[in-house]
Amino acid sequence: MKKLILKGFAVTAIIASLVSCESYDFGSTSDNLNNPSDPLPPSLLTGAQGSLSGALSLNSTATPSLYVQHLSQTQYTEESRYQTINFNWNITGSGADPTKPEATVSLYNKPLQALKTIIDINSDPTTKEAMAAYGSNNNQIAVAKIMWAYYFQWMTDRWGMLPYTEAFGGVQQPYPKYDSQESIYKDLFDKIDEAVAQMDGGSGPDGDIIFNGNMSQWKKFANTLKMNMAIRLAKVYPSPTGYAATKFNEAMGGAISSVSENIMYPCIDNDSFDNPYQDDYVDAGRTDECLSDVLVDKMLATNDPRLPMFGEPAESSGTFVGLQYGWADAGSIPNADVSFMNNDLILESTTSLPMFTYAQIAFNKAEAVLLGWIPGNAQTYYEEAILASMEQWEVEPIRIDEIPQPDGTILEVEVDVYDEYLNRPEVTFDAANAMNQIAEQKWLALFYQPYEAWAEWRRLDYPVLTPAVDALTGNSIPVRHAYPSNEPTQNKVGYDAAVAAQGTDDLFTKLWWDK
Repeated sequence: MKKLILKGFAVTAIIASLVSCESYDFGSTSDNLNNPSDPLPPSLLTGAQGSLSGALSLNSTATPSLYVQHLSQTQYTEESRYQTINFNWNITGSGADPTKPEATVSLYNKPLQALKTIIDINSDPTTKEAMAAYGSNNNQIAVAKIMWAYYFQWMTDRWGMLPYTEAFGGVQQPYPKYDSQESIYKDLFDKIDEAVAQMDGGSGPDGDIIFNGNMSQWKKFANTLKMNMAIRLAKVYPSPTGYAATKFNEAMGGAISSVSENIMYPCIDNDSFDNPYQDDYVDAGRTDECLSDVLVDKMLATNDPRLPMFGEPAESSGTFVGLQYGWADAGSIPNADVSFMNNDLILESTTSLPMFTYAQIAFNKAEAVLLGWIPGNAQTYYEEAILASMEQWEVEPIRIDEIPQPDGTILEVEVDVYDEYLNRPEVTFDAANAMNQIAEQKWLALFYQPYEAWAEWRRLDYPVLTPAVDALTGNSIPVRHAYPSNEPTQNKVGYDAAVAAQGTDDLFTKLWWDK
């Protein structure tokens, strides 16, 4: 098989010069010109971005890909059976060995604190002049705000209510209140709008390993993030003239508009910034997850041409075989008998991670048409989204079939692979079932985007998935993560108020936008 390169734009050249930040110990990476004990913005930004890969892969936790049943566990099956209930405010960045204490860092104490510091020292009149050496003050602040919004949306979509407005009060405010998801979302929209508005013609921030300081790409990222956040609120604010539709329309013109603009998190062949799956499957020698029977059976039924890009045929049979999802005795099945993810996705250190793809955005547009938020044709956007996913995964558009003839010759027939898939009865657009079709195709397109796939499956409630056959907790699929186990004692007042407002602190209390 040819080497698979997920399509999109990402910057990798700058990373090689910044590989000294593996432990993300910001206090020792560089010195502030005015205060030698303070870190510089480039090291802060690189560290905050280095941790981001944990929000894009299995390196933070494998559960999202298991919950949506893209993957099954091969031996240690507890997570696919919902054993873990409480999840700490932690994240594991690129290239980190989870067995090392410094690998997993606190979201509040490391990446988020780093972003807040960038904003503070570029806003403070006593430090901003010196900080301008590392990029326009406004542009440094703008990038930090956009990343702040990305992180916090990811967090609130996992846990729900969060310490937010009082989260960084230090010793003066050790027991921060939990803010509602609604208030967090609205503040994040404001942060994004502020960021875009304050971008100027100066240089972008040093230490930016995602776009190398290209502010036009950061503006596109900001609008894409805003547009995706808006569609997530579709069931809370469904009106074509409501809050979510307004935010969606404000962002749509500035969001990515083609596969070539897919926003990818760059990975390089260095243990500080490589692909997190490669750390698991190669460096650590783990083979804990393979393709699920749910995913494989669905794709085989429609002859989906993306299946060879998602996975490898089982070694023993040469065919695609998914492992039964959530089965306690899955370890009894030899690894050779099931399909693992495509080798390029898990064995290559330089495979980039999707952050936002045009397939995702085109599905958003199809849904927005159905909701009456935007004009246009839902079928057109639906098909455009599927074709964008095919292109992203480098599915060859033309296949040559060889058909034996009665005279013994072989007739070569050119087949349009994309049209063939779109014309499958299960795939062909059906106006009466359009929302479910969008949801199912989006579920497929979000393979290798675990947290986005989980969020959209929860919101759209489709495809219909059956809980783990041998569930250890509950009898349904988790729809959130419970708070860290020490919160009821460490921050009792804030925790108790959040549980009273949101509901039971378990895996099964629906979030605010999950109607």
